[in-house]
Amino acid sequence: MAKNRCIHTDCEGFYRRDFLKAGALGLFGLSLTDLFRLKAEAATAEASVSGARTSLGTATSVILVWLGGGPSHLDMWDLKPDAPEEIRGLFKPIATNVNGIQISEHLPRLAQQTDKLCIIRSMTSPEAAHERGTHYMMTGYQPLPGFAVPGYGAVVSELKEQRSALPPYISVPAPVAYGGGGFLGASLAPFSPGGNPASKNFKVRDLEPPKGVSFERVERRRSLRQAVDSAFKKYESANPAAEAVDNFYTSAYNLMSSDDARAAFDLNAEPGKTRDAYRRDTFGQSCLLARRLVEAGVNFVTVSNGGWDNHNNIFSSLPGKLNAFDQTMATLITDLNDRGLLESTLVIAMGEFGRTPVINRNAGRDHHSRVFSIMLAGGGVQGGQVIGASDPLGTEPAETPVRPEDLSATLYKSLGIDYNQHLESSDGVRIVLSRGGRPIRGVLA
Repeated sequence: MAKNRCIHTDCEGFYRRDFLKAGALGLFGLSLTDLFRLKAEAATAEASVSGARTSLGTATSVILVWLGGGPSHLDMWDLKPDAPEEIRGLFKPIATNVNGIQISEHLPRLAQQTDKLCIIRSMTSPEAAHERGTHYMMTGYQPLPGFAVPGYGAVVSELKEQRSALPPYISVPAPVAYGGGGFLGASLAPFSPGGNPASKNFKVRDLEPPKGVSFERVERRRSLRQAVDSAFKKYESANPAAEAVDNFYTSAYNLMSSDDARAAFDLNAEPGKTRDAYRRDTFGQSCLLARRLVEAGVNFVTVSNGGWDNHNNIFSSLPGKLNAFDQTMATLITDLNDRGLLESTLVIAMGEFGRTPVINRNAGRDHHSRVFSIMLAGGGVQGGQVIGASDPLGTEPAETPVRPEDLSATLYKSLGIDYNQHLESSDGVRIVLSRGGRPIRGVLA
């Protein structure tokens, strides 16, 4: 069975794992990604949800752009032109379309979109290792030994109603580690379409029936299965594993039988000019696919873009990376805005930490989590502002420190989810969605 991995690894050999495997629907005679089988089998541990669900918040969807490896805040969002040379580096700040806000010279398109952006320059975390830092930023929780905390996308899938035949949580081109269902079960793990969206032959893995099997035949086999199931229903009514398998087949069938679901993945339906604007590379086409998915009703999409672990030669390797990020992200923000989707779509661009202020002997920057930057837009976020600040050397927060718990509270509030409510695991462990977190002041309108 095939397993996908993200292209990039970091200095610790920590892979951005694709936890999904290709499998077979034996009774249907179909082949569909094992997402639903994995989800069904692991959903036997039921989780209960308590607490109020609020109707506040303008967002209905999230696009989380994961910059795996730890992007340099000092070379993107929080340049220090007055710092000593061994700290300020080679990049220059440029003005944006918001008076008083400057960002990197290698982000000129985003500079003209800054009126729609909220830049947080005072994120802080004690976790400076890739794996632990990723867990903290993707869940709002520092790693807990022996306890799997669900990622943001899984929680949103649990608490927000599914709005289409598409899975409510999708990761392209592959999942981000620690973004899975945790103790909520693999039924809330993200669906990953497989393959490279930039490929000319890109198509969603196993979305169509295998050769020689028509949808009419699929329907006949589904009816047969339902007849068999009904005969054994009384014996399985108290068996969550059996119910989970039922959910697996239902989800798989709904996805395969939906014309709208298949259309959402069809990047060839986009004008060539639009595809060019996003850039015809993996990251660009993944972001375009993310826009199509939230437009089709998906609640949460992660886009993985690794390769930011710049321990060596950062000033020669980073410009191309930043230019690609700049074009794609600026296009995504513009496209969402032009389509009337930005207010209902929270966009987050972040990694697990930042980079050290002092440039190392290999002309790179090392891990630094005590202060770093992230970017937000849409979903009720007030654009045209910077929240917080780092000290003159970019070493510590100088004002308004923001923890991952605060980011989680902001994300949930944007979606109208009560961040103080609890989730309970099958063995009775209860956690609050945002433990000690508060929405970041001034971010949401």
